Amino acid sequence: MRLFPRFSLNRLRGASILDEVAERVFEAPPFTPEIVKALSLITTRLPFKADEASRLLCEKEANGMSEREYEALRPLMDQMEKPRKVLEIGPGFGRSVVWFEKKGFWSADAEIHLYEAAGALTKYKQRYYDAPPLWPDVSSFCGNFEVLRLFLKHNGIENFTIFDAAALPLRQLPGPYDFIYAFFGMGYHWSLEYYLDELEPLMNDRTLLVCMLNKHFKPFVGLKEYSCRILDCRDTKKGARPLKLLALSRSELPETGERTP
Repeated sequence: MRLFPRFSLNRLRGASILDEVAERVFEAPPFTPEIVKALSLITTRLPFKADEASRLLCEKEANGMSEREYEALRPLMDQMEKPRKVLEIGPGFGRSVVWFEKKGFWSADAEIHLYEAAGALTKYKQRYYDAPPLWPDVSSFCGNFEVLRLFLKHNGIENFTIFDAAALPLRQLPGPYDFIYAFFGMGYHWSLEYYLDELEPLMNDRTLLVCMLNKHFKPFVGLKEYSCRILDCRDTKKGARPLKLLALSRSELPETGERTP
């Protein structure tokens, strides 16, 4: 019998786990109980309440992580044509869309597609990494469409289309895309190996696919069909080891980062 409930030490420590403050590009709207409930699934390592301190804490982590992803990808993206059609898988509350859009990461008139599903629980434990839920099971998603739209529009982002993963398999999205990415979802919580066949119809010879990697990542056979680079990405947590991003394309990628083993 468990005498004490499981809890996250990170949630207990709160803002003290975060590194230096990043540029304030993403802005969070006033926090309500509904927003806090949605974010408690999407951002699991920080404690949020319906107050101003939590809103500022959300901004700090969102800007910090988005800035680090931007820094990690910029040496690669600066050597490639700006994407005109973009897909994010599992956008959460849209922090990276805001950052990339405001920083001109893609073309000013780019189509932005977001693939998400509503959910009430998470499947982040390591046991799901090699056995992820596959469509039509969308229980790996924990999004909230209303909160996603609210955060994007609060930041002046209007040119986006949300596709409900519960209604449409990944492979049936209207590709091909120039840039497909997923942070802290596919590739991180669930191995990319189980999704690559679903992504293939959405890719052409120049598509760039990027995902955050789990610390237990091991190269798999399907990657041999692609040019792959592994990029360091600083974490927002103080003293943490760098995270890793996997970038792949059918075309030869610029010489940046490391090649997959």
